[in-house]
This record gives sequence, C-alpha cells and structure tokens, in this order.
Amino acid sequence: MKKTKIFGIGVVVLVVVAAAGYVATRPKVPPVVTSEGGPRLAGTNPQTSGKMRVVCTEPGKAISPRIYGIAFADAPKELGATQHRWGGNTTSRYNPELGNAWNTANDWFFQNVKIDSAETFLDKAEKAGGTAAITVPMLGWVAKDTTSYSFPVAEYGAQSKVDPEDEKKDKGNGTTVTGVELSADPARANIKSTPEMVGAWVKKLREIDKKLGKRRVTQWILDNEPALWNSTHRDVHSWPTTYDELLEKSLPYAKAVRDADPEGEIAGPAAWGWPEYFWSAKDSKEGFFWAPDRKAHGGEPLLAWYLRKMREAGEKDKKRYLDVLDVHFYPQGENIQNKDMTGGDDPFTSQKRFRATRALWDKSYVDESYIKDRIYLIPRMQELIAETYPGTKLQIGEWNFGAEQHVSGALAIAEAFGRFAEFGVDSAFYWQAPKKELPAYQGFLAYRNYDGKGAHFLDELVKSESFFGTSIFVSRDPKTKAMVAILLNFEADKEIDATIEWAGCQAPAIKRKFVYAGKGTFTEEKATGDATTIKLAPYSITILEI
Repeated sequence: MKKTKIFGIGVVVLVVVAAAGYVATRPKVPPVVTSEGGPRLAGTNPQTSGKMRVVCTEPGKAISPRIYGIAFADAPKELGATQHRWGGNTTSRYNPELGNAWNTANDWFFQNVKIDSAETFLDKAEKAGGTAAITVPMLGWVAKDTTSYSFPVAEYGAQSKVDPEDEKKDKGNGTTVTGVELSADPARANIKSTPEMVGAWVKKLREIDKKLGKRRVTQWILDNEPALWNSTHRDVHSWPTTYDELLEKSLPYAKAVRDADPEGEIAGPAAWGWPEYFWSAKDSKEGFFWAPDRKAHGGEPLLAWYLRKMREAGEKDKKRYLDVLDVHFYPQGENIQNKDMTGGDDPFTSQKRFRATRALWDKSYVDESYIKDRIYLIPRMQELIAETYPGTKLQIGEWNFGAEQHVSGALAIAEAFGRFAEFGVDSAFYWQAPKKELPAYQGFLAYRNYDGKGAHFLDELVKSESFFGTSIFVSRDPKTKAMVAILLNFEADKEIDATIEWAGCQAPAIKRKFVYAGKGTFTEEKATGDATTIKLAPYSITILEI
C-alpha cells in the first residue's frame, strides 16, 4: 500500500545525485516497441485532434500474460486475472505450521487472527483461473496462535488508539497517549520461524500440486517490504533493516526454497518504493545525506548490491537463488492514491494521476512528488538487471494508481497495462483487486474481458505511436494477424478526433467497437468499418477489433 513515511532532510538532493550518477554507468538495453504519446505533461494544452500510427511491418513483441495479476484471489473469474499473489504485510507473519494464523502488524493493532490457509488460497486462485505466487515469511517471527496480541492495555497502560472492534478495549496500537512508541516482547504473540520451517512448507505445497498433477504455485516471494519492517512489524523487528541483514535473511530462505522446489521461481526483495531501491532502512532512519549503511558498502545502491550478492551466491553453489527482481510502485504525489485505493478525482488530480504513470517508462518525466527525479522505473530496473544479474526477470509486485471509484482510475490501469506490455515487464500484481461495481474494474476488463465473453487483448504487441492526451496500444494474433487496439482519451471534457495510419497493415477495418466512458461497463457501438478516423469520447477507453 502507499507509504507516506517522511524520509528526512536532504533526500531530494541525494536522490538526484546518486540516481543520475548510477544511471550513467549502465549499459543500454535493446530498444522497445513504443507507443509514445500518453498523458500530456503539466502546462500543455489539450488537443482536440491528432494522428496515430500503427506499424504492422515491424516485428511484434510477445506480451507476458503474467502482467495481469492481482493480490489474493477474491475477484470473480470474469475479471480475467492470470495470477494471484499471496502477499502483503500480514503474510510476513503467517505461521505455515498452524496454517490458519497470521499477525495484522501495524495495519491493525498487532494482533493474531484466524484466516483461511494458504492451501485454501491456492484452491481459490485455481477456480479464479490463474496461477499463484506465495510470499514466504523470513522476518524471523510468526503468529503463535489466533488470539494473542502485542500491546495489551492492561499491561502497557493507556494507548493512543485501541481496536474499536475489541469489546474489552485491550488491544492497543503500541503508542502511548503522548505519542511514544512502546517496546514489545516478541514472544507475547509470536514464535520464532526458521528457513527449515519455510522449506518444509514449500515442500508440502509442492507435494499437493504434484498429487493434483499441476503446478499452481509458480513463484515464491522472499517476504515483503523489508525496509519497512521496523515500522510495520516494530513489535518484533524494532531496528531498521540493513544491507547485511537483508542478505543474511534472504539467502538461507532462498536456499531452503530452492532445495524444496528446484524448478520454482524465487522473487525478491519486494522493495516498497523509491528509497528502498537505493538505500537501506538504516540509511532512511539516520538520514540519506549521511547514508552510513550505503557508504559502508562502497556507495553501491541497495538493489544493485542485493542483485550482485544473490548472483555471486548462486554462482558459488551452481544454483540460482533469485529469478525475479520484485519491486513495488505507488505514485507518491498528494491525493493521487490513498491507502483505501481512492484518491482525488477532480480534473487537476486526475491529470496528475495520468502523468504519474509516465514514471513507469518515460526517461524525460520528472516525478511531481517529493522524489522530484526521473524514475523511469521499468527501463531503470532492466538496465540494473543487465548490469548486475543478467537473465533476471522484472516484476512489479504491487502497484495501484488510485481513484478506483472514478473513471480516471480505470484509465490509469489501462495505461499501466499498456506500458507493462510495451516495456517487457514479465509479471505484475495489482493491489488488491478492483471491486466489480467500481470503474477501476473496467480498466482490467479492457485487456481481459471487454465483451463479457472472454474477448481480450492479444498476445503480440504491434508498434504504435500516439499524441499527448491519448494513448494507443495495439495487439495481434501472430497466426491470424487479427488485431485488438486500445485507445485512451485522458481529457475530462474534450472529444478527440484521432486519425490512424495503418502502415503496412492489410486492409484494416473495424469488426467490433466497444467503449467505456465512466458509466456502467463496456458497451458495443456500431462499427462503421472505417479504421482511419475515430472519435474518442472524454475520459474514455475505446477498443477496436481489426
């Protein structure tokens, strides 16, 4: 979920210097199929017409079906999610031996609760039509039962908040009424966990899959957001995670997973966001200007160091302990994406939301939050992989651009999926899953089930170009050459006339046309056959079958 922790004075200056210097040493990655265009930049005027171009003569690019993942497995099958992630803060404290308990940590009063087992999750994921990725706890402590909690008021005294659902008003938030954070005995609500415990659990889940004759678990994720453990899980991990601790925990658990599942993917470190890409939690606490932990490791950015160390360990043992680099991404601009997945939906904030998607790919876009730097997340991480651990896949383990209650949220989802396809992301998981009654649900349907009968974006991306204020993403069937195009209009109150040049495409004609413009679901409109001029309604997703 979106993190709003303040990272200290001097962060912006150090981010700019460190990131820019690091980029300069990276090798270039192969060029990508590009659609250009996209949400217009701040200060530019909206267009009411423009030219798009689709190039059928150039080789296409395979789209990974795994980009359409969601957290957990609670969405209906019609959403079309291709994989489901058992992940998030609570999974760091899942007890695989009990099978029905985890701790809610700082999200909800540090209490153990009864839950469905991971096995039940796998059954639900299978019924929903996708494979599964499982987070393995490596924090060191897991819930010991389904009833204990870390900060009882009866023992620690009055606290600033207590669980409103607790009749006894005894489950505190671990903070005094004056704002002082309390220290807890980890053993009050937890027991120690080990790599051996996790290895036995992975082996058990694999044996279940083997009996079923199918692989449901395709990936094991090494815990969740370790740079925030001292905040999220401060009742059992009050100190900030360092470079060395991250590796000292990751390697034994990765080895246990690899021994139990030689063919399965291992992903990590599930870094929460921009600061964790470059610095440890210790650097965060003591100040990025000083960055004592990073300096102690030769000034190497955290993810670069982590990838290198995981590669070196694997080369030594002739095994691979990391298959997937897992990073999380949430826009940090004010009111774009809130903890409950809402966010401002006025035209000004909506345009900020749209522009924030440019942080996924655009090397010229300067992020408009406290970061104030060029993020270009996907190319950046691909360049990092090419330099430090070639062959590693890239996963956006959590992402959400907010405003699920508004059409702008649906447009942001559609834009993100297009960029994942365009820039070759291997796997991604939306946090968590949009509800059926919300506009954001339609952003998924645009790619996975726009006609309610399984029609979807196809398997190969075709090169295309657009203009500011719009996007176009075009897919085709490599065998039949049939195409599905998705066109986006990011303008709140302006209809756009788009002219499309189909370069080298054989007699393009519209077979079916579907439009979503903020109400209901996708509706089929009469197809005129003409694929060269298209009117795009304000705030709309238009789908053309060619």
